[in-house]
Amino acid sequence: MSIKGFDISFSNSVYELKREFLLSLYISAINEIIFSVAFVFVAYHLRQAARLFMINGEFKSFNLVKNLKRSGQFLIILAVKRIFLLYYFEVTTHFFQSNSMIYLLLIIIGLSFIRLSKMLKLSIQAKQEQDLTI
Repeated sequence: MSIKGFDISFSNSVYELKREFLLSLYISAINEIIFSVAFVFVAYHLRQAARLFMINGEFKSFNLVKNLKRSGQFLIILAVKRIFLLYYFEVTTHFFQSNSMIYLLLIIIGLSFIRLSKMLKLSIQAKQEQDLTI
């Protein structure tokens, strides 16, 4: 008797995992590690942005723009990678039945961080140009 991923036979008393199952297990473990590391990078950049924004009171800083942009980029890459791997392994057949809605929300949050960083960058440049004109 054969089940996908396992070799269950009467002659073999020990269950042996097939190669495809082990490969998908290793890929999913590596995926979780990469996801965790990328999420730590997002938290680090958001923490740096919050420190500049709230503690130092630097509303017009290019470092704030840089940190917001990087956290947005990491969120988008993280969510797109998770959605791709979710459908590569065909965990679910319907898009809205899985956790992919959470990843779509991460993409929207990442895009809003990038947009916010662009708006702050434009305001900083406009402020610098205004300070130069007398």
